[in-house]
Amino acid sequence: MNKILLFFMLRFFFYLSVIALISAHPGIKISFDRIGILQWFIIIPLEALIAFMPERGKFTQRRKIITALAFLLPLSLLAGGFSPDILFPLLAGAVSFTLTYLLFFYPRFAKPAVLEPFFFAWVCLRLLALSRSGEEIAGQSIALTQFILVWTAVVFLLHSVVVYFCLFPKSAAKGAGKEGTIFFLGSAAALLLVLIVLPPDFVRNKVIENLKEERVPERIRSESEKGMPRDSGGRREGRRTLPRSGDERHPSLRGLPEYEWESRTGRGNRGDGGSQDNRQYLVKIVASEREPVYMGDAFRGQLDPVQGFLLSPQEQFNRLANQRFFATWFNIEPEYDTGRQRQEVFSLSTLPNKYLPWRPVSIDPTILSEGTGPLRYIHQVVSNTHLGDPVQLVASPSRPFNNFEKSMLAPYLELPLDSGDMERFGAYMNSALQDWQKDRMLIIYGDEYLSGIFFAGREKGDDSGIEPVNEYLEKILALLVSFSKYQYNLSYNDDYSISALKDFLFDSEEGDCVEFSNTLALLGRMAGVPSRVVTGFLAAESLQTEAHYRGLANLRARIPALMKFPFENLYMVTNLHAHSWTQFFIPDYGWLDFEATFFAKAPEGMGDFNTWDVVIPVMEENRVISQIRKFPWRAVLRAFAVLAACALAAAYVLRYGREALLFARAQQGGRSGARALYLLLLARLAADGKPIKPASKTATEYAQLFPGKSGDSHFLEFASLYSELRWREFASEEQREERFELLRKEYNSILEASKKRGLLHWFKRLLSLRGLAYL
Repeated sequence: MNKILLFFMLRFFFYLSVIALISAHPGIKISFDRIGILQWFIIIPLEALIAFMPERGKFTQRRKIITALAFLLPLSLLAGGFSPDILFPLLAGAVSFTLTYLLFFYPRFAKPAVLEPFFFAWVCLRLLALSRSGEEIAGQSIALTQFILVWTAVVFLLHSVVVYFCLFPKSAAKGAGKEGTIFFLGSAAALLLVLIVLPPDFVRNKVIENLKEERVPERIRSESEKGMPRDSGGRREGRRTLPRSGDERHPSLRGLPEYEWESRTGRGNRGDGGSQDNRQYLVKIVASEREPVYMGDAFRGQLDPVQGFLLSPQEQFNRLANQRFFATWFNIEPEYDTGRQRQEVFSLSTLPNKYLPWRPVSIDPTILSEGTGPLRYIHQVVSNTHLGDPVQLVASPSRPFNNFEKSMLAPYLELPLDSGDMERFGAYMNSALQDWQKDRMLIIYGDEYLSGIFFAGREKGDDSGIEPVNEYLEKILALLVSFSKYQYNLSYNDDYSISALKDFLFDSEEGDCVEFSNTLALLGRMAGVPSRVVTGFLAAESLQTEAHYRGLANLRARIPALMKFPFENLYMVTNLHAHSWTQFFIPDYGWLDFEATFFAKAPEGMGDFNTWDVVIPVMEENRVISQIRKFPWRAVLRAFAVLAACALAAAYVLRYGREALLFARAQQGGRSGARALYLLLLARLAADGKPIKPASKTATEYAQLFPGKSGDSHFLEFASLYSELRWREFASEEQREERFELLRKEYNSILEASKKRGLLHWFKRLLSLRGLAYL
């Protein structure tokens, strides 16, 4: 009963210690409400005490349960009232009573109690996670926070021992001392390792920077770009992509220290970070010989009648963006599309996700870059991209879809809209196609871009040979041109639901790439062209301003990985270059990227983000700050060395502590003293290099292992006396003591006769751990 009481008190203490840490730590600001106070500090401990009370006299099992309910019900009602909140304290009290009762009275049914140490450890770790409430408090609580981490291990290990001995009481009765000693010494070595290796600031209460006033990026002087080529490095004239306002305002270049960059919001999120301060922040630098580069990470081809375009479950490339590779990934599917050419795209990015130009053929594993500040990730992909402007295919004859293409593309032609939406979108689509057919030549003549496509290689007045030959491109152009009366403006609402598309198409007539691309994909399906929406980033010459060029030159001069690329092949991508576009499937050419905002009205005012200032991380010139953590070989080796030293010290403590305990027991005489003296003899013989006694052999059989050796007669005599003391019933205590004195004499004779002489053997006996084999 004394052991059971000890185990209960230890279990009770561990629980209270964990809960008490909440109020002891100055960095943990958890205000317990009435439910929390009653549940954790009153109901659970009280129910455990009632469950442990012995059943004596009139206090039977039935009355114990009634007593527990008599306290539990009113306290739970006081905590939660007549609401669902009453369930939490009620359940907590019931679990506390049931587990305690089963653990100490019916252990064979208490197996769920093995989860208790994990619960206590989880609470401690949650306390660590909640210890970040302010700089002053964090400074006060460093030592105590470290103690919580150590106490987590203590509670977990020792509470596990308590639960073990409660579940297996026979082990506690027979071998609690031996098992407890071994476990305690092992735990002590582990905790000592933690205390020595763990630095004082291991658990850091780092103050979150967004609680402070956000630092305004500083303007970078124009003369700071030493690597800025003349005339922007001979940049090519980029292909037309997003509409531009024509505003003559020149954005400036600003810088933010690299060590403050990661605390900023909006890295790669269109609509965050730059929405309030009218600044765009660097996300990645892309190197490519061809532009524009449409890099997608989400291919949305499944049309929902309410939510709009969702991720295509059958598209494997939706998984590749976040997938980690240990070796280069290769696309083993055959390539049948014409008009494509291999394009290598290099990205130095702040984002771990990969963004892939269509159609990727190989993807290298992501490389963590050192010394490049927040631009930590190197992505390299090779894709078979379409060579040239896909709109130019309007002059190439088309063919109908074959049966295989119809089957494969069926999901991209589905239109599961309700009848009302089908009618409204269908009416718009028919009107756009009719307007194009009726005014086709006028539209072509009136648009410089279209004139350049249709009259390529001929005089502008020569109308021969520009009749419609590609029905798919004609439909796509008709829909694109119909957007010419719609206003493009930067928006921060990425709603692509069907209701949002209807509002854009029939009411507001204003939106950004999200509304344009999703609406174009929907109308394209209605026109019979397989379509989907892709989201990602757009790297294009048309999106580069003088500020982008200056930023590229500034970073290129400090990052060796960028110096191997010609300046004209580098493109800066900011958070506002996050993009959404439409892909149409054209027979013989496959999936092609189309810019849905191509003919939209130019943005007005600050709706043109190319007039916004550009912000880049400012790299240190005289030192390299690597955000990449190298593997801490020295710390690991030091930890192993300390662990080995602790284990060795624990082993010697165990050896000499055991021998001292056996020696003390041997002084008592009798059967237990004979047993202790026998075990002590075996340990000291093992330390002197003698063979280890097999567990299957008796003392007499073990003595026969030393025939003809010095002290063999003493071995045999000792074995005979030991067997007599262990199993014989003596007529008097004096006779037993006489035999024990003879046993002690033979013990000393054996040690003296078998002892190896010399200083070397003395050191071997001193340092040997062979005697631990008898544990």
